[in-house]
Amino acid sequence: MDFSSQFELVKDSIVNVLVLDQNRQIVSSGTGVLIENGKKVVTCSHCIFPDLINGVRFSGSGNFQSGNIIFNDPVLDIAVLEFTMSLGKGVVIRNSDNIKIGNEAFVVGFPSKIMEITALFAHIAGFSPTDKGYDLIRIDSSVNHGNSGGPLFNKDGELIGIVNAKHGSLSAFLRSVQQAQATGAIFVGSLDPVKAIQELIKEMQQNLNLGIGYAIPINEVGKAYPPIVALIQD
Repeated sequence: MDFSSQFELVKDSIVNVLVLDQNRQIVSSGTGVLIENGKKVVTCSHCIFPDLINGVRFSGSGNFQSGNIIFNDPVLDIAVLEFTMSLGKGVVIRNSDNIKIGNEAFVVGFPSKIMEITALFAHIAGFSPTDKGYDLIRIDSSVNHGNSGGPLFNKDGELIGIVNAKHGSLSAFLRSVQQAQATGAIFVGSLDPVKAIQELIKEMQQNLNLGIGYAIPINEVGKAYPPIVALIQD
């Protein structure tokens, strides 16, 4: 699939979501997509920090613009930032109930702290049931840390979902090690081996890539944040 023309239509509507601390240092990086008149950005809840400075920048630009959190649903993992002025054109949104396994799609975002916009080919690979009463969209795409909050587009460049996770969960043993508390002050030189192993597991989890990702269907986002419903096209 050649989606270069569709990418050209949407690339200026995708932003790098950044969270800064009080010293203006970056503490988190993700992706967001413009909707409506371009004053609002949809991203993932886990990409923002309400007590810090949340904002966006465009690909290749160091011009950070701070926004206000007007919606945050940690359970659905969706948040909306609002800006005083339009940042660009909002994307076209398509009914996600109509997607089928095998449909062509693509993902746009800022994976692995890459500061330039990146587009990834995808297929709709399946659906993953959740305990929240809806299915996540499973995609066969190289989703990485930083893609979170980014748009999943259909073959026509219409928004059908928000990427929020990649496949590659930890085993029960690795989770127990990650959560373990040291029982004594054991150091190798100046290194705490327990903390070192826990950091190693964290890095493994962030960088492990099985080529499978997940996206929240845009219709489910609309149920939680009603202004999107009026934008969904059948």
